[in-house]
Amino acid sequence: MKSTTEIEVNKYEKPIRELVGMSIVNVNYYEIDYGKPMWNEIDYHSLDYGIELVTSDKSKFYFVWGNNYTQYDLIFRKGNILTEFSKENGVKKHIVTNNQKWTELIGAKINGIESYWSYWSLINDGKPNYYPQDVRVEFENGKEIWISALEIRDGNINRMIDNLTVVFDKKTAKKYKIGIKNEV
Repeated sequence: MKSTTEIEVNKYEKPIRELVGMSIVNVNYYEIDYGKPMWNEIDYHSLDYGIELVTSDKSKFYFVWGNNYTQYDLIFRKGNILTEFSKENGVKKHIVTNNQKWTELIGAKINGIESYWSYWSLINDGKPNYYPQDVRVEFENGKEIWISALEIRDGNINRMIDNLTVVFDKKTAKKYKIGIKNEV
């Protein structure tokens, strides 16, 4: 019999697996309007709000940080990402399809999806409270990306925060402890 957490992981991954077999044709980032883009770091991309993926059949999918399982977990949905934002928050769209880190992924079919869950617990009860922290997307050309509900500031990893980080290679994911299996 599956544990409650295993059932939740399967429920969480089911809609994301709809991406398997599809290819991405456009990628858009959403962040606070700072007057200039702030998402483009050397090793990764860092977003205040979310990432939108448009597939070859013109479907739209997105990842944002949210609070479905805990404060600041990773949410995935199909549809219009703009429904997640209020008009007052000054969100800015950045089209990143032609960004160097995305060019090898555009048009490549998605072969696999895997979520990685983390947990927190209260000191006095020790009971783990699991939540989706990272998602790994694998492409037919052998490339992978990791999308994580964390922020990297001055080399320090800050989890459970209102930010998404996109990593484009295994070495960087390992460096920032993204995509690490927890006991679920």
